Amino acid sequence: MNRNIGARALSVLLVTAFMGMACMAPVSAGTGDDSDAIFPEFGVEYKQNYNTGNNLPNSPAIAEGFYEVFDNAGWGCNFYIGDWDRDIQRWDWDSDAAHVDSVDLVFWAGHGDDSCILLDGLPLVLAWVYFHDCNWGDQDLEWILLHSCHTAQVPGEFKAWPHWALNGAHLVCGFDTVGYDYAEDGAAVANKLFNNYKVRHAWYHALDETHQSNVWIGIIGENAACGDDRIWGEGSVITDPPVDSEIYRWLFQCN
Repeated sequence: MNRNIGARALSVLLVTAFMGMACMAPVSAGTGDDSDAIFPEFGVEYKQNYNTGNNLPNSPAIAEGFYEVFDNAGWGCNFYIGDWDRDIQRWDWDSDAAHVDSVDLVFWAGHGDDSCILLDGLPLVLAWVYFHDCNWGDQDLEWILLHSCHTAQVPGEFKAWPHWALNGAHLVCGFDTVGYDYAEDGAAVANKLFNNYKVRHAWYHALDETHQSNVWIGIIGENAACGDDRIWGEGSVITDPPVDSEIYRWLFQCN
């Protein structure tokens, strides 16, 4: 169903300043992969059972739905990880080049907060991936989709000291508010990405189909032009943007 979202959409340019970082000159994002358009790659990770409770029974189905669409479309899958494996080093700044930053697109389904995603409940130091410990995009990553509560609520967390999570990645898609554990969300997002939707619109429209009006969707970009990206093979992708202290945020309210 097509919906007029104009009255329910907000966008804003944000300038962050943490520990003097706003004084840094813009730099170009690096890349370890020049074959994105020919052989794009993705990764999927999910968490269902948490050692502190509040489990997410549909996380495996969300992840599987997303994986199957991309796999059937011919994208290479570098990793597909579930409950049996938990390692924050796949995500953080000093070792992500072999994992999260080795692909073009990452999909995560699990718990989150306004400053992190939760690979488990406890212990925090081994289970919570804080955005200020991440450095996404200096190797390969363009888009990261976080099916987790509040992950896009505080945009400044992606430009916080000591590391910038947005460091060449184009977009981080998440929830501004709570989100819910709907099994069909993963496949819905993936199908829209292969059906002429921009990345940010695919994220919003897919989640809008299952969520109610108390839910707001958030997307954070390195700049406004990142919002025009489609995934590789489905339309235009901007050149990796200069990395600076400015970020752009889109908010969409679900029906």
